[in-house]
Amino acid sequence: MDRDLVDLKHLKSRLPSQRNFSEPIQLSVEKQINHLLGLKTTLQELEIETPSEKLKRHMLTADQVTASQIHVERIRTVSPRLELEEKNLFGFLQEMPKCEIHLHMEACISRQTLLDLLEKHGVEHEKEKIERMYQFKNLQEFISLFLFILDAIRSPDDFHLIFNSLRKYLEENQIHYAEVFLAPSRMISNGLDFHEIAETIDSLASECVRTGGPEVKYLIDVSRTFGSENASKNLQRILKLKTTNIIGIGLGGAELMGPARDFKDVFAQARSEGLRCVTHAGEDDGPWSIRDSIEILQAERIGHGTSAIQDPSLIELLKGRSIPLEICLTSNVFTGKYVREEKDHPVRYYYDQGLICSVNTDDPEIFNINLSEEFFKYYKHLGFSITELIDLNRQGVYSTFHPHPASMWKQFEEKTAKLRKKYSV
Repeated sequence: MDRDLVDLKHLKSRLPSQRNFSEPIQLSVEKQINHLLGLKTTLQELEIETPSEKLKRHMLTADQVTASQIHVERIRTVSPRLELEEKNLFGFLQEMPKCEIHLHMEACISRQTLLDLLEKHGVEHEKEKIERMYQFKNLQEFISLFLFILDAIRSPDDFHLIFNSLRKYLEENQIHYAEVFLAPSRMISNGLDFHEIAETIDSLASECVRTGGPEVKYLIDVSRTFGSENASKNLQRILKLKTTNIIGIGLGGAELMGPARDFKDVFAQARSEGLRCVTHAGEDDGPWSIRDSIEILQAERIGHGTSAIQDPSLIELLKGRSIPLEICLTSNVFTGKYVREEKDHPVRYYYDQGLICSVNTDDPEIFNINLSEEFFKYYKHLGFSITELIDLNRQGVYSTFHPHPASMWKQFEEKTAKLRKKYSV
C-alpha cells in the first residue's frame, strides 16, 4: 500500500500542467490517494486480538525517551510548515470567488441586529434567554430559534437592515452569486403584507447589482411546518407577483411534520408556472424523504441529503439524474441528527461516488460560520485536496439556476488560477 501511494504521488508530480486532460486525471489520482490513505488509517487502527509474545515484548520495551524526542522534533519541524500551509490556504479560500445556494436570509441577522429589531418594535426580551436559545441541541430547538427570529421582523422596512447584513456577509466571503431562501408564512401570520415584502427584497436585490454588489435571487420557502394548504396559499401569492429576482420555491421547515408527498400538487403547479423547485430533505428524516422529493415533487436540487447514504439505490438515483446536493456541513453537525463530527459527514463519500455537491452554510449567523470557513473544514476534516475544493466550487456554480453558469465559472476559474499562484497553493 505504501508503495502504491509513493507511485501515485510520483505520477501526480509528473502530470503536465495547463493541459485539457490534466485536471480530470489529477482529480482521479487524488481520489485514489485519499482512498488508500483512509484504508491505511483503518488498517492501522485495527486491534490485534492475540498478539504474539515477541510483539508484546517489543511494544513494552520501546524507548520512551526516544519516542518523546521524536514527538518533540515533529512538533518543531512539521507544525510551522503546516501552519503556514493552512494560513495560505485559508487566505486563498477567503479570496476565491464563490456562489452559495443554500442560505436563509433571516439567518444572516446577527444577534445584535436581532436585539435591535426587538428594541425597535418595543418587544420585551432578555439577552440571557436569547443567548440560551442559540445553544440549541436538535433540529426542533433550532427551528424554535428560527421562528423567534422571524417574529422579530415586524415591518417590510426591516428588510433594508436585513439585506445589508446579507450583503455584508456575501461580500466578505467573495460570494458573487447567491440563491437565498425566505420563509414568509410566520411573517404573514404576524400581519405583514407578502406583496410589500416581495417588492422590498426584489428592489434591494436589483439595487445591489446596480451598485456593484453580488447578484441575489430568492427562493420562497412555502414551508412544510404549516401544512400543504398554507403552502398552496404561499404559491398563489408568488404567482401574483411581478418581480424579477424571485425565481422559485423551496420546501423547508420541520421535515418530520410535513412529508414531501403532501406537497405534490403545490410543486406540480409551481413547475407548470415556470418556477424552480427545491426541497430540504434527508436532514431530519430518512432517505425515503429524499426519494419522495425527487420522484413525487420532482425537485431540481436537494437541500442537505444527509441520510441518502443509507440507501445505495438512492445514491444511484441522484447520480443518474444529476441532482445536486446542497451540502451544509456545519449545520448538519449542529443539528446532530445523522452527523456528530465533521469527519463523519457523508459528503466525502458522495463526492467520491460522483454525486454533484455544493458547499453552503445554511444559517451563518446562527451557526457562527461563513462559507470560507466551511470550505476549509472540507480540507481539515474530510481530506479534500485544493484541487477538489476548487472542483466543489465549480460544481456549486453549475448547480445554480443562473442562466449562464459556464460564463460565471469562466470568470471564477481565471481569478482562482491567479489566486493559486498568489498564495502558492
